[in-house]
Amino acid sequence: MTDIRHALPDDADDVETTLREAFLADPMMAFMIEDPEREGHCRRDDLAAIMDVERRTYAPCGHSYTIPGKAAALWAPPGHRPDLTEFIEVFSSRADPERAATAAEQFMLMAEHEPEEPHFYLHLIGARDSARGQGLGSLLLDRIHAVCDAEGLPAYLEASSERSAVLYERHGYERLATIDFAPGVALRPMLRSPR
Repeated sequence: MTDIRHALPDDADDVETTLREAFLADPMMAFMIEDPEREGHCRRDDLAAIMDVERRTYAPCGHSYTIPGKAAALWAPPGHRPDLTEFIEVFSSRADPERAATAAEQFMLMAEHEPEEPHFYLHLIGARDSARGQGLGSLLLDRIHAVCDAEGLPAYLEASSERSAVLYERHGYERLATIDFAPGVALRPMLRSPR
């Protein structure tokens, strides 16, 4: 049986390690903090700093989950949006300044798609390389989808790759738009209605 549970303070290093590995070659993250020596990959130190603040920002929401050593997800429940001040400061200090400046308009377009009604928001989800293709992302999604369906709540996310968008579509998400940042780099706001 797969051990899915709430991520506790003692899980901090494990969750951050999982998310760093999952997003090392993510198209959107690599676009913003690209490693000049490894095209299509993030600068490791910058990614580590960003994932540290991401985890700390979303932990108080009470819906961070882990499959220890394998996968993790950070959610915000309805009515609870974390304070993003520190995240914005850290991300802005690490991102490529030119790319960040030109991406500001696209981020504003993306924000327009988030539903106004109460919903669960999936901020990050990922699996380690050794755990990919085992259905762990689906298990982490299903954990919250069961709550959404029982309580009549939608779920919202922004897919940063075509591969992840296809996974989300299998779980009932619909694409609301495709917001292009650069060739091969886009965010796809997606919404799942309760079943």
